[in-house]
Amino acid sequence: MQLGLILVGMMASVLCVPLATHMAQAAPERVITFPVINGEIDDVLECAQHPTDTCGKCTGPSADNVSLMNYSILREALKVGGIKAHVKPVPSPNSERSRMMVQTGAADIKTDWAFNIDDSPNALKTEPFIRVGEYEKGLYASRRVAGLYANMPAESIQTLRAVSLRNWRLDWQVLESLTPASVMNVATQEQIFSLIEAGRADFTLLVFSSADGMMREINGIELFPIPGVKVALAGSQHFMVSRHLKDADALVAGLNRGIKILHKNGFIRRCLINSGIVNPQVSEWKLLDPPSYPAPKKQAASTN
Repeated sequence: MQLGLILVGMMASVLCVPLATHMAQAAPERVITFPVINGEIDDVLECAQHPTDTCGKCTGPSADNVSLMNYSILREALKVGGIKAHVKPVPSPNSERSRMMVQTGAADIKTDWAFNIDDSPNALKTEPFIRVGEYEKGLYASRRVAGLYANMPAESIQTLRAVSLRNWRLDWQVLESLTPASVMNVATQEQIFSLIEAGRADFTLLVFSSADGMMREINGIELFPIPGVKVALAGSQHFMVSRHLKDADALVAGLNRGIKILHKNGFIRRCLINSGIVNPQVSEWKLLDPPSYPAPKKQAASTN
């Protein structure tokens, strides 16, 4: 009788081993919520639901969607940094709301400029995945204006009227340093395009597109970079991690490991090129105002 009980116990132990293993394998994967502005979330959701090397590993152009690039870098940095997690894109109306979501714990991680993260007591900052001076922009105008002012000297900007959003802090700072004839503040990017098409403004600053002719388009309005000139933003981009996250410090450490690896193996560089932020076509273009100016003032509003 005693021998039988021993055998039954041994069999039960053997059967429990694969069961325990299966339960461990079935443990839910950690979910990291990543706010994305409404205008760019469709492509990010498509990549999250149907990942391909083109979108997930930046192996092909992703014109006009910086959020898709940021999503791809975050997902890969977590993976190579040793953190097993699923990145879930969630909608947000704008960057300021995304920032608030991370600060309050309603979302976990977003990308942002260093000065925005440093201003927040409820967020942690990773190492930069875009370093100071790497984020270049073109002077985008109508096709006619772009043709007229090709390879213009810096002083020619003083005859042109700029338009932008004042809460795009780094853009606004660059525009003021270029001293155009005027700088008009609007509320949305759509208004920027409309004012330039209507001839009420001449140019704005936009990330170079990887589309044909580096064209940027909103609502059927096409803008093109003035050939031969560009600017660089005096800021670095980081991942902003909510302090409300469990093991937030360990998550930042893992992301820092991943970012270091992705810089070294060229992944981030490839993403920057295929998103248009670093555009080989403009490598020889004149940098109008090197990013040596001070960081934006603390009281300024949000940035793009």
